[in-house]
Amino acid sequence: MERKMVLVLIMVVAVGVWCLASGVSPAQVKSPADFSFEQGKASPGKVAFSHQKHIGDDVKCTTCHVKLFKMKKRSTDTSGGAMHKNTACGLCHDGKKSFALGDKNNCMKCHKK
Repeated sequence: MERKMVLVLIMVVAVGVWCLASGVSPAQVKSPADFSFEQGKASPGKVAFSHQKHIGDDVKCTTCHVKLFKMKKRSTDTSGGAMHKNTACGLCHDGKKSFALGDKNNCMKCHKK
């Protein structure tokens, strides 16, 4: 009986080590719900934001939070002016990391009428 317990413990530890080494999370974190930024005066429409579309292999929650976007609503300047000055979303949407905010053909990727 004791031998079985040792084998089970070894298997559990081996699976845990494999999960850590491969980056597999024991529990997948659910993305927050989509939301919209308030529409500015010069904006072509509300900006719809999806956390799910932004999470990937090289983008984690900490890529944007808490340095770039504070966790408290309205604590970060998300105005159009800030976006186009390579702050907030414009930091990655620069035409190199992701599509450029300055390209008018890309406006409707985020702005919804």
